[in-house]
Amino acid sequence: MIRRAMMFLFLLLALQSPAAAHGGVVEEDDICVIKVNYLRAHFKIYQPRVSGHEQFCEDLPAAAESVFVMEFMHDALQTMPIDFRIIRDATGKGRFARMDDVEKIDDLDAATVFYQPAMLEPDVYSIIHTFENEGDFIGIVSARNLDNGEIYAAVFPFEVGFTGWGYWPFIIGLLVLIQIQYLAMSGRLRRWFTKAPPVVLVLGALLLQMPHSASAAEFIVTYSTPEGPPEINRMHSWILRVETESGDAVEGAEIEVDGGMPAHDHGLPTRPKVTEELGDGYYRLDGVRFHMSGYWEIVIQIKSDEAEETVVVALTL
Repeated sequence: MIRRAMMFLFLLLALQSPAAAHGGVVEEDDICVIKVNYLRAHFKIYQPRVSGHEQFCEDLPAAAESVFVMEFMHDALQTMPIDFRIIRDATGKGRFARMDDVEKIDDLDAATVFYQPAMLEPDVYSIIHTFENEGDFIGIVSARNLDNGEIYAAVFPFEVGFTGWGYWPFIIGLLVLIQIQYLAMSGRLRRWFTKAPPVVLVLGALLLQMPHSASAAEFIVTYSTPEGPPEINRMHSWILRVETESGDAVEGAEIEVDGGMPAHDHGLPTRPKVTEELGDGYYRLDGVRFHMSGYWEIVIQIKSDEAEETVVVALTL
């Protein structure tokens, strides 16, 4: 039953992960970048009336006045007339929509909610549009090369009224149920509740409300965040617990931590390090920070006298 649940979970993750990889906007070194063919520009969106100075790459939290800004990274964009169009998603492809799908729309004007005719801008291109309704949209940026008449385009599907949850509540709940079932079947849950003091029992019950474990062939890793649930752009620490499948604490291990967002193809913004071994298989991990919401993977490499293994902790913020 556990194997079947894990296979189903893997399938969901496989289907979910590509959905975060939108069209022409990617994140590089904490900066959103739009790729118009081989040309690039820093890309950011503001909703000053509802989110102040907070910047967004694509998905927007509310239907409100939105300011789209492109700061050119290639001087060639300064010499190209650029037009900007926002359409309702009429492709049926959602986040997988590409320019080929947009070109198949019979009446593009009917699907258009905003259009800025082509214009030349010296350094920064910006437009303002107020969304009246939430929903799925597609942004289209087109730049025309005056030397050869070629059109370069970037397409980025995005959502207005973005919640960031999708299938993740179900996936997280499934992960928790799998972990609880494993602990119950192995007898460790009963032994733990028998031996743990009352305060630890209360803390353990609270921690079960969040995804906090991962396992590999040799090791099982659980973690807690003493300073509260992880928050975006806040440096915090983890307490790692490393044990074998039989429940024995792994002490004296060498632990290295890496990770990132697979869907966005970038790593962690910091370099977390284990700064202290607390005993009985517990280790303190400092320097953890997440700079955007979405699906993250924390890759923990563990090397002990008995074995060497890599454990992946999956979490969504």
